[in-house]
Amino acid sequence: MGSIIDPGSAQSLIQEYQQQNSAPGGPAIITPDSSFLNGYFLDRGSLEAILSNPNAVGVSVYLAKHPDFVGAGTHQFTLMYVAAEPNTAPGALTPYVSTGDVYGDPPPCPPHCGSIG
Repeated sequence: MGSIIDPGSAQSLIQEYQQQNSAPGGPAIITPDSSFLNGYFLDRGSLEAILSNPNAVGVSVYLAKHPDFVGAGTHQFTLMYVAAEPNTAPGALTPYVSTGDVYGDPPPCPPHCGSIG
């Protein structure tokens, strides 16, 4: 499961990602306004709605094509996220199933996120 990362290590890892994701013409993921993507802002309301499901043990996050760029060969992607419940099916291949409303297209960083630390 998730673990706490100290702010200094988090800043270092984020910086390394940003350096590797900022090469023009490279594999960079970009925001809808063509900035290099650093992350996403997930609002409290959607997270609380997902976690209000009493059977939810967490949140499943999926990478997806940004809806404004479907069919385009560009690297504009987004996130979709949904409640995760334990998969109790006999012989289940995955430990969780996605249930409930699917939230998506959260605002990208930049410009919506602050800095860590």
